[in-house]
Order: sequence, then C-alpha cells, then structure tokens
Amino acid sequence: MTPDDIRQQVERAVVELIKKKLADGSMTEERAQQASQIVLDTLTPGMGYEQLYQAVGRLDDAVQELAPVVLPLMQQYEREIVKPVEKNVKELISLGQYDAATKLAKQAIDQTVKVEYTGSAKPPPTT
Repeated sequence: MTPDDIRQQVERAVVELIKKKLADGSMTEERAQQASQIVLDTLTPGMGYEQLYQAVGRLDDAVQELAPVVLPLMQQYEREIVKPVEKNVKELISLGQYDAATKLAKQAIDQTVKVEYTGSAKPPPTT
C-alpha cells in the first residue's frame, strides 16, 4: 500500500464522517466545507509516509471533528513506527552500541528514519 493509497483512504473516511455529521446535524455546511478544504490542502498526492503521517496527525488540530479518523492512524503510527524505533534504541544501548543508538534516536527525533509500510492503515468505519 502506497502513501497515496493511505491518503485516499483517509480522504474517503473524512467524506463519510462529514456526510454522517451533516445528516445528523452535528456539523454545518460551512464547517464541512472548511474541513474538506483543510484535508485537501494538507494531504497532497505524492507525499511520503513520514510526511503523510505528520500531516494526518495535524488534521484534528484544525478540525477537531476529524479525530475519529485521525486517532486510529496515529495509534498505528505509534505502534508500528515509534515503538519499534524505541525498542531498537534500547537494544543498541544494552549492547553497548551507544553511537548507533544515538544516531538512530537522532534520526527518529529529526523524523528521518526510513518508514516502510507494514500495516493496514485503514481507518475504522464511521458508523
């Protein structure tokens, strides 16, 4: 699955969420248009995994109503990216490879760690 596939899934999940919120009256047309525009401006074709996860993580900062779409993807990012890096840094330290651990930790902080897709990244259904 490519970053563009994930981006499209996020966009579809946002559309479904907005439709639901419009139907039940919990979102106005104006707010729906704002949310849609923010998503389209933030999630652009051709993003890498790192850029995509960073952008998705910011969506609910601007539009809190998008949290049901954002949260599962951020949890997946934590589980599949952050935790493994943390584990690798700890292992390197326990092996006495301090320079390698420092380098990996710095890459993680700078967000230059190579991210490879391994999960489903499928947002939950918005029922």
